[in-house]
Amino acid sequence: MPIRYTFVSDQQGTKIVNSAMKRIFFIILVMLISCAAFAQAPYQKSWVVVLDAGHGGKDPGAVGKRSHEKDIALNIVLKTGEYIQKHFKDVEIVYTRSTDRFVELYRRAEIANQANADLFISVHCNANSRTSPNGTEVFVMGLNKTEANLQVAIKENNSVLLEDDHTENYDGIDPNSSEAYITFSLYTNMHLDLSLLMAQKTMEAFNTHVKRADRGIKQAPFFVLYKTTMPSILIETAFISNYEDETYLMSAEGQNSMAYSIYKAFVEYRNSVDGSNYQPMQMGNASQSTGSSSSSGTSASAEDIVFKVQFASFKEIFSADDPRFSGMTDVHYVKDGSYFKYMCGTNASYSKAKEELTKAQSNGYKDAFLVAYQNGKRISVSEARRISGQ
Repeated sequence: MPIRYTFVSDQQGTKIVNSAMKRIFFIILVMLISCAAFAQAPYQKSWVVVLDAGHGGKDPGAVGKRSHEKDIALNIVLKTGEYIQKHFKDVEIVYTRSTDRFVELYRRAEIANQANADLFISVHCNANSRTSPNGTEVFVMGLNKTEANLQVAIKENNSVLLEDDHTENYDGIDPNSSEAYITFSLYTNMHLDLSLLMAQKTMEAFNTHVKRADRGIKQAPFFVLYKTTMPSILIETAFISNYEDETYLMSAEGQNSMAYSIYKAFVEYRNSVDGSNYQPMQMGNASQSTGSSSSSGTSASAEDIVFKVQFASFKEIFSADDPRFSGMTDVHYVKDGSYFKYMCGTNASYSKAKEELTKAQSNGYKDAFLVAYQNGKRISVSEARRISGQ
């Protein structure tokens, strides 16, 4: 086949060269702008937060006159996780337990380490042989201990006695021997500064929203903290052995305030670590998202609707595991004057709420009825169904 040659004039050649140069210049300009934008944009990494509800299953933790530590801690942790997940789309929440089950203390640290967590938060209730002590405390891992701090650690560490092979899992440390805690000197808290920062943010939020007595930020040798490889804190929310503290911890309002405070502390902690400027949501509205600057009012309102079964009113408080509540789920109360109105079966689904109503009536509460809430505020059931399209 004969070879063909194409000849162009000088003017055409100049146009081709100019066009090519313009394209090359445009590509270089786009690359420079992209690099400049990337360099100026703050780096926002994704986060992993491990939420640890103390005790569980065969280990009730501290036992009050009307409640168990394991139940209160789990409720607060789940509410905290809900707040964080609604606010941040780039934060993964890992629960060491999300139900009433027993998890060994060493396993909780393993869960956090295997998840490559950025923060570990363990939630507990305090207790004392006397009924007068009250208020909140936040602990970080450390050996700068007083006798009082050590007793708190011993109380929480005693859970290991319910574990198999606990002597192997904790380097032979006897949780009841103060002398044995010298072993903890082998484990230096490499993240003490950041742990203290989160502890400080938590206590500040408690003082603003919980308003129990501030017992301070302390160091003590907790088994659940000493092998974590990230900033870690242990929260003693309040004293289950104190009547007023226990009443507060058992209430929906108290648990929500605790959870919101921990969430708010995390927002401010992340701002300090990341150099970001997130603003916390308002308490009680865990469906607002900062993922976008605007949201649909209709869908947000629908997400905030819940149906409950109100089944009884008492002048005294009973534990959620009281035999009279057998077979019911999510039992809680709302104070109304001198009475405590008991509810159960919180559901976003109206049909599921009706199933819970039937269950309550079959348990002997013939006068039980459905109620509805939006953002924690009581509204009529018909209005709730209209808003949620049910």
